[in-house]
Amino acid sequence: MGAWGARGFENDAALDFVGTIKSVKDLAAAFASQPGKNIDADTASMIIAAAECVAAMLGRPADDIPEDLAVRLIGFGKPDAVLLLTTRNHVSMVISHSELSELWAEADNPDEFNLAMTGLIDRLNPDIKPKTKKAQKKKSQFNPSPCAFCNKPMGEAEFGMFELLVDMGGDQPHRLGKWAHISCLNARLHPAHIIQAWKSDPDAIRAEAKRLLGKSDSED
Repeated sequence: MGAWGARGFENDAALDFVGTIKSVKDLAAAFASQPGKNIDADTASMIIAAAECVAAMLGRPADDIPEDLAVRLIGFGKPDAVLLLTTRNHVSMVISHSELSELWAEADNPDEFNLAMTGLIDRLNPDIKPKTKKAQKKKSQFNPSPCAFCNKPMGEAEFGMFELLVDMGGDQPHRLGKWAHISCLNARLHPAHIIQAWKSDPDAIRAEAKRLLGKSDSED
């Protein structure tokens, strides 16, 4: 696999695939891997490139997306619910069950791949609207303590708490909890075990269910 970076279009397999993308069907065809099977590196790279295309269709393109591809994607419209779900599932498979993930685990800089995947997940997540009628300016989240890795405030970044059980010689191990930015934590983990912070929009799910059942918004 010829690669010079961790992002979606920084490898030969992805760029070869880019030249074949003419329609949404070409993107869907990239998502043919079966759950539970290890995905080879080139196939995984094509899946990530296709996922980047779907993110671009959502209006969140990667910085390294080829200009000619970005122009083509304008005519593809928004991804439907099936394509978006398939995309998310396959990105998750690449992260947890692929040769690409293992190759990056053995590299000198696995954090680059981990952060690239964390960013892709974020751009494939829904833009969940606030419930209030008037959208309020987003405030910094409650920060109980600085990030255990970068020692900076949590701010507006995704964060959570991780817990360690430490044997200090007693009968019971001690529980030590630490707060961390998801990206900071992911940068330190094996690629296959990064935190995949997938989100779902309940309103969008209900709307799609109504569409499939042929119901209008006024119906229960």
